[in-house]
Amino acid sequence: MLICLSIFTANQMFCKMKDIKKILTDYYSIFYSASPEKCSRITQAGSDRSYFRFVNGNNSVLGVYSENITETETFLYFSSVFKSVGLNVPDIFYVSEDLNCYFIEDFGDDLLLGIVERERKTSGFNDYLTELYKKSLKALVKMQITSASYIDFSKAYSISEFDTQSILFDLNYFKYYFLNRTGVNYDEKKLQDDFECFASGLSDDGWKFFMFRDFQSRNIIIKNDEPYFIDYQGGRKGAPEYDVASLLYQAKAAIPEEKKQELLDYYYGQINTYVNIDKQNFTKRFYSYVYVRVMQTLGAYGLRGLIEKKQHFIESIPFALRNLEQLLQTRPVLESYPELSRVLHEISVLKSFENHVFPEFTITVYSFSYKKGIPDDKTGNGGGFVFDCRGIHNPGRYTEYKTKTGRDKAVIDFFKSNSDIDDFVLNAIASVKPTIDNYIERDFNSLMISFGCTGGQHRSVYCAEHMAEFIRNNYNVPVRLIHREIGMTSE
Repeated sequence: MLICLSIFTANQMFCKMKDIKKILTDYYSIFYSASPEKCSRITQAGSDRSYFRFVNGNNSVLGVYSENITETETFLYFSSVFKSVGLNVPDIFYVSEDLNCYFIEDFGDDLLLGIVERERKTSGFNDYLTELYKKSLKALVKMQITSASYIDFSKAYSISEFDTQSILFDLNYFKYYFLNRTGVNYDEKKLQDDFECFASGLSDDGWKFFMFRDFQSRNIIIKNDEPYFIDYQGGRKGAPEYDVASLLYQAKAAIPEEKKQELLDYYYGQINTYVNIDKQNFTKRFYSYVYVRVMQTLGAYGLRGLIEKKQHFIESIPFALRNLEQLLQTRPVLESYPELSRVLHEISVLKSFENHVFPEFTITVYSFSYKKGIPDDKTGNGGGFVFDCRGIHNPGRYTEYKTKTGRDKAVIDFFKSNSDIDDFVLNAIASVKPTIDNYIERDFNSLMISFGCTGGQHRSVYCAEHMAEFIRNNYNVPVRLIHREIGMTSE
């Protein structure tokens, strides 16, 4: 049920109200006729939208604030189509009349990428992960083909079709935001000629359905072992191979080559239950789109990381370059584009992005397991504060909390009733605060604060969350929160 309210519609109100959290909280109170018990910000790595989780009792929803009305309209439209064909996408509960604010279904925080990173530490890319990826690919095929029959692509955000021009946008995005910052020399005309031949050849061939555009494991949430899709507002009409390339060649997921082939074969079998696609042509197009996606991703890392100074993207560059190096060795499909091929070979072996040096003072807060060692400080600063949480009553001893983390309400309630963990956090804050003040005054570039417990799942996670929240509320500095053992990172 979609409800639009006419309250708070004057633009002047929003100009005066700088606090997005307050704006969403006010709407929440009106929409739900109650004040939330808890409201917490959810950091989005590359998005201009603001997300907050609102909790009342056992119910939670996500509040979203965005001033990009056109993008919001596309998201709402796509969501209605996807829901009508039975896809796992969020319900839209309430929308403000001016479309700046809306509330959607909360699927939780179990991103597929987080599960991959967590499972890989103990058992590699196992059968469980393979099954999750297959479920995601099966749902993707349904989204791509079934929904395409119902979508009016003129309602797509910004660009309605991924055509030659769109591919050139991605290639030039790579050139201007990443390649030009590597120091690798190239012939401008020869490279542009290669770009244009490569793009037109891809665009003129093959099937076109709904293209998710950013189909990667950060946009797939796993709930009850089923995939749920988010952030598809950039979708448009385009080649189905592009989405599969985005998922299987996501750098940080680091899917083994044999698994990539198994999953690609599975996808091909699924799509052929709908349409008859020649496998040889499909495979050639797929690997061509892998190169497009890798270059587009490097462009994004250049913009968000090298220019906007977001450390998560800077740290992702070495993963992407290793991905590219392996791709050039195993799938050399760019022989017809000599300048492009030469440039990619040169950047694939660059080592200049290996060091994690922050461009401005940044505080990194870790949770970790002592069994797996204290986190390394890769900034060259030599480390920082390490707090041992193992003296706090451990909910991990009890069966009902073993699958939960220090971010879950049940565990938080346990701590409130059975421990002095909040005093522990306050003492930790009192210890680090003088150092934060001093580092800011002396123009240091990094500080690391780590909380360790037995499994890195409950006590350390709770403490790291509250330390990061304190710093964000009291200092105007970037904060990176890394829950190493549960595979979650936010900035």
